[in-house]
Amino acid sequence: MLAGMAAAPVLLQGATVPRPAPDIVITMPLMRQPIRLSQYKGKVIALEFLLTTCPHCQKASQSLEVAFRKYGPKGLQVLGVAINAEGDPDEYARKYGLSFPVGKVGHDTCMYFMQIPSIQRLLLPQGAFINRQFQIVEQHGGNDDKFFGENEDNNIKEVVERLLGIKANGAAKGPAKKS
Repeated sequence: MLAGMAAAPVLLQGATVPRPAPDIVITMPLMRQPIRLSQYKGKVIALEFLLTTCPHCQKASQSLEVAFRKYGPKGLQVLGVAINAEGDPDEYARKYGLSFPVGKVGHDTCMYFMQIPSIQRLLLPQGAFINRQFQIVEQHGGNDDKFFGENEDNNIKEVVERLLGIKANGAAKGPAKKS
């Protein structure tokens, strides 16, 4: 028993970042084909685990929609993933004006993907940012007021621009062009 108690602090330390993104399958409503996360490999992915009834999740989804509209053409893919069985992803997307796919997975899939120990309370939204090499390079939970909160829109923008290689002035990063 003492060994188990001694290991508890290690379990609660948090997820390993960066790490390879697990390839999860997201069930889509209305008999549409499921989405495999890996089908977006090569893009920057912003993945939000949410409850369709959660006001903080609804705000995060709307912030991600702003980023998707601006950066989708530059290689950003946003995905919403409801974990509540009774939630309707299509209704949620319509209600909040979301143009990115919203589907479902089980609670356990979210816990596994985000590396949250089963003894830890799940606070939503949970957000993961995945680079073009399919590595989770940043993640934030619902208890992260420094990320989700007043500066949420700007925080999302900063992460997305960094992963897309966009400088603050909107120019793409990379080697200087030779004349």
